[in-house]
Amino acid sequence: MKELKVELKNNPYKIIIEENLLENNLCKYIKEVYNNKKIFIITDDCVEKLYLNKVMNKLKNDFELDYVVIPHGEESKSIEQYIYVCQELIKKDIRRNNLLIALGGGVIGDLCGFVASSLYRGLPYIGIPTSLLSQMDSSIGGKTGIDFYGRKNILGAFKQPKLVLIDPKTHDTLDKREFNNGMGELIKHGVIGNKKLLDLLKDKPKISEEIIYESLKVKKRVVEIDEFDTGERMTLNFGHTFGHIIELKFGYKHGEAVAVGMLMALRMGMDLNITPKECYDAVYDILKKYDLPLDYYDYKEYLHDTIFDKKNLAGTVNFILIPKLGECMIYKLSEDDLKEKF
Repeated sequence: MKELKVELKNNPYKIIIEENLLENNLCKYIKEVYNNKKIFIITDDCVEKLYLNKVMNKLKNDFELDYVVIPHGEESKSIEQYIYVCQELIKKDIRRNNLLIALGGGVIGDLCGFVASSLYRGLPYIGIPTSLLSQMDSSIGGKTGIDFYGRKNILGAFKQPKLVLIDPKTHDTLDKREFNNGMGELIKHGVIGNKKLLDLLKDKPKISEEIIYESLKVKKRVVEIDEFDTGERMTLNFGHTFGHIIELKFGYKHGEAVAVGMLMALRMGMDLNITPKECYDAVYDILKKYDLPLDYYDYKEYLHDTIFDKKNLAGTVNFILIPKLGECMIYKLSEDDLKEKF
């Protein structure tokens, strides 16, 4: 078992990483942070088949349980599904001191977290991310939200969970592409802030409690410095500035697009004499080892698109570049600079 404590001023919480957690200690950990009886589980129709009965069987002797199931997929991060979940919870007589559990991947975590932030002006919730991508990305940091008006995550709120429970055993039910999807974000954490993690990955080991712990240490540190995403937290966007563009244009999964975006950002850093070539080669080799896409896109052809990214602040684009493995920097370019330099 590995444990991280996210030290936030008003909302500190633990992340427990434990093999077979859902089988062995689920009830114990929930009772440590929740004293009432009623729990509502939010999940999707794929995770329902895999884990809902298992979780309910482990909790039924100690809690009163109910659940809401939505369709799987990004399309469920919508205002319609948000309304549906809220309606179902109200029909089921949810009260302000009842607990929500987000059981599933990133869509469930984002949607359930947004419901928890807004229904009755705030409900407690626990995250049980079941995909590697959600464990690496959306499970920590408190960003919740839904897609709206053709834009990702444009309606949302910061809402910290009471607890995050990660069972690496859930990786066994992921297909290869979905597992590799999560590896994109995991590798990113190593590149920007943990050389030890990259060293652990060199021989392609099973993704263990230790590897998840070393990865989440990076995001934990950044979130503690910048809970509300106003500065330092943008370093987590390494690979995303170009990756978001590639994801939308060519239909990659998110972690795949981050992998391609990392290579694009590394080539940009090399052209600016910031990133040594050996950094690029090392990241390329690790991505290849985990069967992530290595497709070549000329970053210069996509610089104009970065101006319209939602992270573009007042005409300035913040690129995250790598001076050495395990370290990163924020490199600011104005729209005029982009036109002039490239």
